[in-house]
Amino acid sequence: MTKAKSNVVSDFVAPIAVLVIICAVMSFLLALTNNATAPIIEEAERKANEEARLEVLPDADSFEKLTVDGLPDAVKEVYKAANGAGYTFSLTTQGYGGKNTLKLAVGIDMDGKITGTKVLDHKETAGLGSKITTDAFQGQFPGKDRGLEGVDNISGATFSSNYFRAAIADAYTAFDLVNG
Repeated sequence: MTKAKSNVVSDFVAPIAVLVIICAVMSFLLALTNNATAPIIEEAERKANEEARLEVLPDADSFEKLTVDGLPDAVKEVYKAANGAGYTFSLTTQGYGGKNTLKLAVGIDMDGKITGTKVLDHKETAGLGSKITTDAFQGQFPGKDRGLEGVDNISGATFSSNYFRAAIADAYTAFDLVNG
């Protein structure tokens, strides 16, 4: 029996070329999928954010986006209610899960009272820090002013509670800027 000679092209170049072609085709298909789904995802996020604004400031009829200089880093967007009911603030801040892992919306009326809060996304510990999303925790905030008197932290999730409270403080800093 004779042993076949090793050929560099068939042993090394051909398999590499096949893998490169497969990767190129798959990358192209992923790019097409991304281009097709990006507008759909963007529209869904826009609607979810609009619903969150209406949820945290229920007396508003519609919103006008404001451009404000000097906002705290956590405040990403500020909207004013067209009917003068107050403002909503979209915040992205540090959570127990790390930097930019806590996203929430806060509504503040013209008297400086919180009208509502809503966690939009978080990476907090399941069963502990994730309790910041519950009605029992968030239900403490409506009607409170910047002092947050009577708001209790979550036992076992003090860090998450404090990050949430810090985000509320940033919303009040932004409120002072937009409300004069």
